[in-house]
Amino acid sequence: MTKAKIINGKAIADEIRKEARDQIAKLNIKPCLAVILAGDDPASHLYVSIKKKAAENAGIEMSLYNFEEDVKQESIIKTIEFLNKDEEVDAILIQLPLPNHLDEDAIIRAIDPEKDADGFHPENIKKILSLNGKIFSPLNMGILQLITSTKENLENKTAVIIARSKEFTSTLSRVLDDFGIRAQIVNPDSSDAKRSLSSADIIISAVGKPKWITKNDIKENSILIDVGTTRVNGNTVGDIDFESCSEKASYITPVPGGVGPMTVAMLLKNTISLACGRKQ
Repeated sequence: MTKAKIINGKAIADEIRKEARDQIAKLNIKPCLAVILAGDDPASHLYVSIKKKAAENAGIEMSLYNFEEDVKQESIIKTIEFLNKDEEVDAILIQLPLPNHLDEDAIIRAIDPEKDADGFHPENIKKILSLNGKIFSPLNMGILQLITSTKENLENKTAVIIARSKEFTSTLSRVLDDFGIRAQIVNPDSSDAKRSLSSADIIISAVGKPKWITKNDIKENSILIDVGTTRVNGNTVGDIDFESCSEKASYITPVPGGVGPMTVAMLLKNTISLACGRKQ
């Protein structure tokens, strides 16, 4: 029997996208987002097409720089340097993951922090961790919006963030702390990775293992935010076993239709914020 309420990320994202469109019209600006895409990963190409459609619907111009799988790193960095200097470009996004031979960190560091749409530049991460952040990861802000949409009292709640990316986990932990949520970061590859899940009020999973978390792993009445996506038999499946966990949790995000649409919506908000900062 289903108990959990579904957190409808698509519906919330639609409202944010409408706000973005109205804000652009009111400000009478034309923000420009440059996206760098390397390789032929089908998921990355799909995500970029979704972002392009959302941007255009909001009134944001999106320029796509598409590179082959075997692109040399210097070619991408030269393109970033060009975009950094281009006065027409307000925001730059690197579509991740990049092909394995490329140094992801070096490429992100090449972006002008004032044009960093994803908030992943080391300078922006440092500002977030020191409470001076202006641009936050769209993924992190999307997750926070989903959690707060439950209207639950979050003070002194405990959260487990189970993911491999230090940039993602450290900044998300910092953001959650502002809402009184005490976060624990867990590496999914550790031998006792699931141990802390049974006592967590909130679980945020970005692992990439389909239906890895079941109702036996979670606490009664917990809030479950599923960031993981895996293709299984042509379908997109999350880390959380939606059917079984819905019997025990109080709130749960679906995959698809949860975190994904929110991340795109928050990217639009970041692009507008960067454009406004540059045009002041």
